[in-house]
Amino acid sequence: MNEDLFAKRLSQLGIKKQVDAAMIVTRSQKIINEKFGEQRGGDNLRPISYSKGLLKIAASSNAWAAECQGIVGKLKTPPVERVVFVVGMVVEDEA
Repeated sequence: MNEDLFAKRLSQLGIKKQVDAAMIVTRSQKIINEKFGEQRGGDNLRPISYSKGLLKIAASSNAWAAECQGIVGKLKTPPVERVVFVVGMVVEDEA
């Protein structure tokens, strides 16, 4: 199935925005894991949502939010316009 057909079908089902947001959050976690390692990055930084150009990332501390500033450029690719950090939020596995 080609991408245009797939995107059209998602739109018909009314879930294209949700799927796009999930893909952005997943891509962001991969970027974080590449920079900090899956264990360290995953334990301390977790993308939690994307909506209307805004990517929110939970950070376990101010230090981790500051550390992540170095990769905001990689995270901030279209359609992401802004990245904000929610500090002190518990970062847990979804298992």
